[in-house]
Amino acid sequence: ATDIANKVFEITAIEGVPLSDPSAVLFNASTTYVGAWMTELFGWIILTSLFAGGLAMQNSAARYFFAMGRAGVLPKALDRTNKAQAPWVATIVVSLFAVAITIIFIIFNLDPIVHMFFWFGAVAVLAIVLTEILVSISVIVYFRRTKEDTRPWNTLIAPILAIIGLAIGEYMLMSRFNLFSGTSAGEGGPWEMNTTGWILVLSPFVLFVVGLIVGATRKKSENYDAVHNFVS
Repeated sequence: ATDIANKVFEITAIEGVPLSDPSAVLFNASTTYVGAWMTELFGWIILTSLFAGGLAMQNSAARYFFAMGRAGVLPKALDRTNKAQAPWVATIVVSLFAVAITIIFIIFNLDPIVHMFFWFGAVAVLAIVLTEILVSISVIVYFRRTKEDTRPWNTLIAPILAIIGLAIGEYMLMSRFNLFSGTSAGEGGPWEMNTTGWILVLSPFVLFVVGLIVGATRKKSENYDAVHNFVS
């Protein structure tokens, strides 16, 4: 504990002097030792980086909406493209979703970084790990059915180890979800989340169940075509 405290002090101090705002240490140092122009440059670099990251996420989401529209999971209109083969309908829908969510956060006076960014970022981490667990399970099922590879390590042992490791990681992420999403309740211990935290932490699993229900109500051939169109 002492070592941790010392390390925290080191990274939040310069020459032993504690910083009033550790998050601005680079900006303060650049202004002092290089000049205000460097701090201004840092700001523009961060701004353009955030824009590029947001644009990449928007493009990815539009691609997923387009693929799900083409697969018949979402309305067919989402698979429309323009002359440049860009999924313009899906792009517009994703943009409208983003605007609507942003407006909701503005109405409720929620911080775009502390709340929106960390909430959805934390949910995305849970969803990715859950997806990786499902992929590991599918590896076992696939090779059991097709017999394309019969090596125990490739088809059983490695996937099982992956499932165990990922499941432990998912459990730890869920139990401490309050810490990296800012949804703590009580003393902020494991599983001590407010209502928002519980809604967020369970949302990937709820959507997974919805997907199972949708898949169960469709013909097997329709599911196969949907997956083929989605990943192609």
